[in-house]
Amino acid sequence: MKYTGFFLAGIILAGAAIAATPASPAVQAMKRIAGVYKHRFMSGVIVPGKDETESYQAEDIVEIVPYDRDHVYLRVHLDFFNGHSCGIYGMARFEDGMFVYRDPAPPIVGDFPCVLKVGEKDGMLTLTDRSPPNAGRTCEAYCGARGSLNYEIGMDKRRPIRYLERLKGSRQYKDARDALLQSIPAS
Repeated sequence: MKYTGFFLAGIILAGAAIAATPASPAVQAMKRIAGVYKHRFMSGVIVPGKDETESYQAEDIVEIVPYDRDHVYLRVHLDFFNGHSCGIYGMARFEDGMFVYRDPAPPIVGDFPCVLKVGEKDGMLTLTDRSPPNAGRTCEAYCGARGSLNYEIGMDKRRPIRYLERLKGSRQYKDARDALLQSIPAS
């Protein structure tokens, strides 16, 4: 019984050492970017036979949810003029300082595989499907004619996701999780 104090002190010290261990770069990046980003704006639609465009309220939404120590769930919906949009979702893995989504679906013959990079730079959440920056869009199949996944939104737009349980119950989240699990080799 006299060793109980040493045992308890050992547990406390081990717990403190674990708590003091710095988080991996992936976990640190997750903490900085996780949340929902929204931007509402007025857009327009060209109506045949009318001289003026009709206005409507559009909204860009980016959701980022930590999944495990290396992956985040990512869902992007971006609106563009004349009702065009981009929409993509999936699990992105931390690679070289950014989260990278690689479309599990094979590309159309002659196209490059869809690769979407997400990260933080100069106070902005950045998304790009161009690598290098002057290259063509690799995920253009997920966008309408006027759409692009080359996008930035201020980190000040980040909010906590209050509907996390509903999001995790969505078809998109489950599809993304299943695709990730199928891509992991059996050990």
